[in-house]
Amino acid sequence: MDLKKQTQGLRRTVVAAVLGFTMLVPVASAAETLADALVGAYNNSGLLDQNRAVLRAADEDVGIAKAALKPVVQWTGSLSQNVNRSVSAGSTFVPAGTRTSTNSLSTTVNLIASLLVYDFGATRYAVEATKETVLATRESLVSVEQQILLRAVDAYMTVIQTRDIVALRENNVRLLIQELRAAR
Repeated sequence: MDLKKQTQGLRRTVVAAVLGFTMLVPVASAAETLADALVGAYNNSGLLDQNRAVLRAADEDVGIAKAALKPVVQWTGSLSQNVNRSVSAGSTFVPAGTRTSTNSLSTTVNLIASLLVYDFGATRYAVEATKETVLATRESLVSVEQQILLRAVDAYMTVIQTRDIVALRENNVRLLIQELRAAR
């Protein structure tokens, strides 16, 4: 009787474990190939999109650094108008109720052009430094791509391993059931 309780408890435990593992393994993963998993991981990675944006920003920094070598033209303008009106009460020289008005309009335009003549190579080195930053960012993007593909392969192989373990445990359950029947 004690052996019967032990085998029933073992049977329940094994069945529960097998059911638990089969719930973990998605059915669609059995039909998907490793190439499909890699393509899906590469196309749907937000981390890759983020690193591509960082690379685009670094590329733009090269253009900004090169712009320091170009001539710069700045201009400003202003326009002002003054209006004065006055009415005089009258005097010996000016008749009473005479109105005087003055209008003045002034315009100012400033144009400034500047050109970098010599800065001891600082701008050229800044351009080279930003180019090297772009190259480093590209290598970082390649590293992130490799990490994502490695994670996809690891996840795919873990699913296959788990599926095989579930199949093995299902076989063990069938064997234990057969041994239980033989023992009865």
